[in-house]
Amino acid sequence: MPVVLFFGCYPTTKITGSWKNEKATKSYKSIFVAALTKNTIIKSTVENDLSFALNSYSVATLKSLDEFPPSFAQDSVPKEEMMTTVKRKGNEAILTISIQKKTTESRYIGGAYTPVGRFGYYGNFWGYYSHWYPYGYNDAYYTQDEIYYLETNLYDAKDEVLIWSAQSKTYTYDALTTFSKEFAKNITERMRKDGIIP
Repeated sequence: MPVVLFFGCYPTTKITGSWKNEKATKSYKSIFVAALTKNTIIKSTVENDLSFALNSYSVATLKSLDEFPPSFAQDSVPKEEMMTTVKRKGNEAILTISIQKKTTESRYIGGAYTPVGRFGYYGNFWGYYSHWYPYGYNDAYYTQDEIYYLETNLYDAKDEVLIWSAQSKTYTYDALTTFSKEFAKNITERMRKDGIIP
């Protein structure tokens, strides 16, 4: 029997885990935010929402799209130039967001039929047949959802050491704006919980 998932009850983005460097001794109050994608719309949306969420915790931000072209992550900007800009603007840390893996998953879209009773229908053919037959002739169906596994890393701007990292799982059946705001909220809440930001 297939497992039916009612995604409406769950968020579209979930933090699956986070790690903090044991040498991390402070919280960061100014962060350079960089979504590592060439898609300008996604890059702008994610960086804007993360900046807004960080600002709500009194963390100053600088978005990569405001300083460099969208493809800067693919070596179009020399490291020295990028790090000079980051430090000159007073950023204490660099926050990167990248896609680690993309998969698909089947999701059941239920129809109008509501089964009556519980498991008694297994006792005889007609009980089983009459129970499951309506499922084959209603408007229920399976659809394929894209799932993205994202990694968010925070590096100290002074020595470029990884300070904090979080992994998240995102279902894409919601609009980009919905995902981005939820993602930003979840990430910043976890950063605060882990003592990375004030």
